[in-house]
Order: sequence, then structure tokens, then C-alpha cells
Amino acid sequence: MKPKGPAGPDSSVAELLLELASSDRRRIFAELGRSSLKLNEITKRLDMTPTEAFRQVHRLTEARLLDKGADGAYSLTSYAELVLNTTSPLEFIFRSRDYFLEHDATLIPCEFRSRFSELSEARAVSSTMETLNYVTGLLRNAREFIDGTVELGFDVHQRLMLERLSEGVKVRWLVQESFLPTLRTMLRGKEKTPEVRTIRKLGGHIYLTENGGAFALRRNDGKMTYESFVGEDGGFKKWASDWFTYEWLRARPWPERVGSES
Repeated sequence: MKPKGPAGPDSSVAELLLELASSDRRRIFAELGRSSLKLNEITKRLDMTPTEAFRQVHRLTEARLLDKGADGAYSLTSYAELVLNTTSPLEFIFRSRDYFLEHDATLIPCEFRSRFSELSEARAVSSTMETLNYVTGLLRNAREFIDGTVELGFDVHQRLMLERLSEGVKVRWLVQESFLPTLRTMLRGKEKTPEVRTIRKLGGHIYLTENGGAFALRRNDGKMTYESFVGEDGGFKKWASDWFTYEWLRARPWPERVGSES
């Protein structure tokens, strides 16, 4: 017997995309990704008529994306869980399409692009001044740690990070190699210096504290701008922290204690 639904040998991914093309089915799909629900609960939670809720749930069940339990509650199948985890990043990409048309997202490693769904609460900031003000606030309010990228640019942020460092905040700088001569001058004679690692070229800017973070990518022409994404929720902070750590671990430790240079 030929398998029924999108997994059949004569099927294509277009059938799956058709099932997800309906906004109502996507809403049901997303809601059941949080918890199992009975049909009347779906109807109330999503403000749908019983007839429409039944029709959409039936389609998703026929597509083998939903299972109905013995208690009458619907839940995602294991196949649907995989689909949800794979397609969720597309929501963020689509919502941010104007940004990605002008900025080089390939500078973000593939494993982090596949986790874009964690940025669902991120806010896009198109104004340079708004981004700079946001980062300034982050740095001023940091009390535990600051992770940041450093290259020729807005030195007010660098001074703020050094102020926080002198007050006991742990500071790590991921530094573009071209900035090292300036960095040596900036840190010469200072009693406390950040932990520094160097990288040949930064793909973008990232600032992260215990309170939130911001990141910006290079434009397609290679120029760095301050059009950014910012966020304070757990998903954003986890994603940004993991990306910074990834870049940090592959960067070269700076072997000299810069503050001791004469």
C-alpha cells in the first residue's frame, strides 16, 4: 500500500508547504507546538469557528502532522516536530527580509542561521543613533559581564567597557587584527585590561551583557553599519551568547598582557 500524505514516494515538499501556507493551519501548528489541545480548546484559543477548526485540524491530521490522543487532544507528530524546528527560522528571515536583502547573512555560521527561530522576539533597529544609544545603555547597566567586538569605530563604547571593567565587570573583547595597534595604545599602562582574542575580520558587531544584546552584520558591499537586531529575552541572549562563544573559541588568544607594555 502506498503511504498516505507528504511522505509518499509520489509526493513533493510542495505538498507540505501547501499545508503550511494557510495562516490558520500555521497558528494551529504553532499552538500545538506548545501543548496538546482538544478541538474545543483550539476553537477558543485561536478564536475560530468549530467548523473551521475541525476542517483545518482534519487537513493537518491527514498530512500526518497531527495525532489525536485517546483523550481527544491533538498533538504534533514526531515528523511535525521536525518540520516545526526546521521551518521556524523562516518566520524570522521573512519578517527581516529587508535587512537580509542588504546584509550578508552568510557571515553567520549555518548552525546559527538554522536557529533563527530563537530570535523571534528580536527587534530590528534601522537607525544608527538608536542602535548606539541602545548599546550605550546596555554597557552602562552591565554588572556581571560584557562580551563585545572591537574594531575601528565608536570608541565611546570601548571607553564604557573599560569603565565597567575597572568596577569589577568581566569584559571580553573579540578584536579585529587591524585594530591591534590602536588597542595597544588604548590599553597601555592600564592596571586592568579585558581578556582579548583576535580574529582576522569581524563578520559583524555583537554586544552582550546579562541584560540583553545587539548584533549587526556587514552589508553586502563589506561595509559595517549599525543597523541591528536587539533583544533582552532568553532566546535572543542564548543565541547571541552561543554565536559569540563560537567566534571566541576559534579566535586566537592574544598572548601578551597589553596593560604591561611600555
